[in-house]
Amino acid sequence: MKIVSSRNVAYAEIQKMIEELAERGVELESIELRVLDYLRRFNKCRRAGELIEELGKRGFSEITSVMIANIVPKDLETLKILLNFENENYEEEFLNEVLKTISEYCSE
Repeated sequence: MKIVSSRNVAYAEIQKMIEELAERGVELESIELRVLDYLRRFNKCRRAGELIEELGKRGFSEITSVMIANIVPKDLETLKILLNFENENYEEEFLNEVLKTISEYCSE
């Protein structure tokens, strides 16, 4: 098997794909069931796709946007750690706006 392309995918998207397979009557293998169980427990952002799109509009790369949607940082320090792939230094005010946006899309 050869991988011809790849992309970063949010937990919410993976969960939706697996649940759709199950709804169509596809028998899930044990690894798929374990992944689904994990995602149901730890997916913190049901609107991850919308959040990723919004973060992209603010200039974040796809990988950073997906990591933010998967981890859902609640504070500046955690958010700053996730900005490893970005080549910019962001103002604290901007980062606080990002945290507010995250909470709007990913409220529990």
